[in-house]
Amino acid sequence: MRTTTPTADPIQVQATCRALFAQLVASGVSHVAVSPGSRSTPLTVAVDRTPGITLSMHLDERSAGFFAMGLARSSRRPVALVCTSGSAAANYLPAVVEAFHSGVPLIVITADRPPELQGRGAPQTIDQTGLYGSHIRWEHQADVIGSEPPEVTVRLAALAVERSLEPVPGPVHLNCPFREPLEPPTCDPPPTILLAAPAATRQPAQNDVGMLKALLSREKGLIVAGPMDLDTRGKAAVSELATAIGWPIIADPASGPRRGPHTTHSPVMSCGDHLLAAGMADDHQPDVVLQLGGMPTSRAYRLWLERCEVERVVAVDHTGRFPDPSFAVTDRVACGPAELAAALAPVTEQRGSTEWADRWLDADSAAAATVAGLVASAPFDEPGVAVALCQAMPGGANLVVSNSMPIRDLDAFMPLDQRPLDVYANRGANGIDGQVSTALGVAAGSDAPTLLFTGDLALLHDLTGLVAGRRLGVDLTVVVVDNDGGGIFSFLPIAAESGIDHDRLFHTPHGLDLGHTASLAGATLDRVSNRADLDLALATSLGHPGIHLVHVRTSASTNVGLHRNAAAAVAETLGGMNP
Repeated sequence: MRTTTPTADPIQVQATCRALFAQLVASGVSHVAVSPGSRSTPLTVAVDRTPGITLSMHLDERSAGFFAMGLARSSRRPVALVCTSGSAAANYLPAVVEAFHSGVPLIVITADRPPELQGRGAPQTIDQTGLYGSHIRWEHQADVIGSEPPEVTVRLAALAVERSLEPVPGPVHLNCPFREPLEPPTCDPPPTILLAAPAATRQPAQNDVGMLKALLSREKGLIVAGPMDLDTRGKAAVSELATAIGWPIIADPASGPRRGPHTTHSPVMSCGDHLLAAGMADDHQPDVVLQLGGMPTSRAYRLWLERCEVERVVAVDHTGRFPDPSFAVTDRVACGPAELAAALAPVTEQRGSTEWADRWLDADSAAAATVAGLVASAPFDEPGVAVALCQAMPGGANLVVSNSMPIRDLDAFMPLDQRPLDVYANRGANGIDGQVSTALGVAAGSDAPTLLFTGDLALLHDLTGLVAGRRLGVDLTVVVVDNDGGGIFSFLPIAAESGIDHDRLFHTPHGLDLGHTASLAGATLDRVSNRADLDLALATSLGHPGIHLVHVRTSASTNVGLHRNAAAAVAETLGGMNP
């Protein structure tokens, strides 16, 4: 006898879905990024009918995932994702991985086939349980939607948001099976009683404060600020702590402290990578390193930790990373760097400027002058683009920088500036995918002008993001430095191996005219080859409505030479200074 396939009650299904999204709103979620699909029909309709939610439609789930991540970072609120079953859900994985390693709260809601259709060859049906593996903070396999009262789903939604924020922020996964019929009723379901959102608690433990208070009493200390999304208050807290204790800050470009009014009086440095590579830090070793946030971009920092004997290296991170590839970290503090700095400020000695700090700051000032002079006299290439962007970005703007060379160009050449600037980089897994979509999300979550500084391969990895920008109504300027391939591989030792076809195996030139992507995306196009043209292109695109592509042809060999020349020039400058 043939088994009768169970069917759904559309009214009960829609009541459950509406309760789900109503509770997400009550818990602080205001945006849901949806990709179209059949099995997710009840979810999509419920999102669209829920007050308090902004819905954005995305044709590509991979792009949608990175868009949601960028939006969550700039808005500082969890963002939800909705897609249908099968490979659609699998395409969220790259963004989920990055969000996990960067500590970005995402609520991933995937539709699924009901249990009776699993393992029977039903279309768009895969095993979605544990789909994201270990790259998730929490996951839940829901019962068939509509089989339980909406009150159960309310508690589930509240828990999903809570687990995306505490104790460690990151992505969570809610897998929702649906039976047919999928079409919702025309009537609205009755409202469900919602739960209040719990208050976030991310304060440092008292024993950690006591331990750090003792360490901060030492004069010879160094703060190393890695990538982290600090708001204005957080940047001020970190800089005020450094000013009070007299410890210099080596600031990664994506850490925050390199830009803002605090740079006029706090001991923040812009040339930390050069100082570490030149050996200055070997001669002036600290007793304590306070490492904040993610792992700095600087390779010189890792190598310095490996060859030096710093007594205490304290990693402060609320995302659970505590990066330690050099096996040098001695203490781990699970707390937001800004919250820790604020808690330490009133209990630490107000030491102020010291001879120890002055040596570091004098060296940084000399290195910065050397680097600026070299860029000003050098051929126009990626370092010149990086400096021009930093000088053109208005106060309060957003700069999204892609991985591979652009983030390293910023680290080596980004000067200090009193104007605030929020710099975003996907430094969790350090991949080049999803860069344009991340920038679109950052722009969607902010009223400030947003610019993406990217390489050519990273742009090609996310063309679906580029073409989505106009349809989403987001304003974004994209500056692509195009060296026709993977320029970063020219820095590797294998580039000099005579028996290796480096150009074919590693640089991998694509031979494309990326300017043609502008018409595909409905974007304006500026082709520039010098600083004056770049300044003009930025003046007419940054903060203006629409998508704008600024295409800059560069040379991998020229960029390698400029980076090495800068390192050599800084080493010579510092070598001539008094010890």
